[in-house]
Amino acid sequence: MQKIDVTITKLRLLLADMLAKEQQLAAMRQQFRDQLRKAVDYSVYGDGSIDGSLGLMSEVQQRLAAVEGTLRDLGLVRARAERELESLQLTKRIEAAKTELNDLLAEQARLEGDGALEAAEQELGVQIRRLRQQINEASEQAARTLDRR
Repeated sequence: MQKIDVTITKLRLLLADMLAKEQQLAAMRQQFRDQLRKAVDYSVYGDGSIDGSLGLMSEVQQRLAAVEGTLRDLGLVRARAERELESLQLTKRIEAAKTELNDLLAEQARLEGDGALEAAEQELGVQIRRLRQQINEASEQAARTLDRR
């Protein structure tokens, strides 16, 4: 179970890094848009040549296109990392519920052996049904997550 926790932690850190990178790239995108607008204003109201303005605008547009492409690529990686994180969290939840269920079933068997099951039977039954339902729901959710891939 430790390996899954390490992987979950790594994915969370990766997602946090991606969020910071997306924010940085979004700021750069805005900066390039502002530069394009200023280049247009300069070409209309400034003293420079139109060729110089067009060259500047072309360079800024190339940088803007590169940033937007990087943002798209980062979005693809982020979406995949989020799906993987969701799958791992579901797996962890299922495993924890299975462990708890096995403990309750062992307790139920022990109480049966001691002849003391009647007093605890209702409460154990409710807990066992709840855990089985959680396992089934999480398994169905995991299947849906896998289908989306």
